[in-house]
Amino acid sequence: FGLLFRKKIYDALELRLQSLSQEKYQWRFIDPDDLSLLEDFFKNEPADQFRYFNPHGFSFADLRRAHHNPSLLMLGVFDGKTLVGYFFLRCFLNKKCFTGRIVSHKRQGEGLSKIIGRLLIDSAWDAQFRVFGTASKSNFKSLGSYRSINKMNIVKELNDGYILFEYVKSD
Repeated sequence: FGLLFRKKIYDALELRLQSLSQEKYQWRFIDPDDLSLLEDFFKNEPADQFRYFNPHGFSFADLRRAHHNPSLLMLGVFDGKTLVGYFFLRCFLNKKCFTGRIVSHKRQGEGLSKIIGRLLIDSAWDAQFRVFGTASKSNFKSLGSYRSINKMNIVKELNDGYILFEYVKSD
């Protein structure tokens, strides 16, 4: 993936990041110097934030490993030096990618999750990738958020009450 597609998806994300008009926040890729901020972000969130969000480990070592993965593009929303949201695209050679996002419990309700979701979907589509996600059928809040961002089709039901869905472009 790194050799064939990383630059294409990276450039699509970078272009979308530059176009964000909210001056209150900085939207950018997570760099190695941000990993301790990301670890602190996860440590400072209440445990219920992670009931349905567990894409990788949250220790510094886990985050460093994830950051070195060329198929995982890690991004953040910053308020000054404070990380208030984390999001990612995990991409594969078959030109499919999965999105993930979490917004600080202190910043929920500001519309950040919707902006993040739209950014991820549009960037992936710009790079000609299909966009997927998984969600627990019990996670009504996230399912509502996903549906408010874009039309999605359920691909299949997974174990433990989860679904696999694909975002679909409107005609």
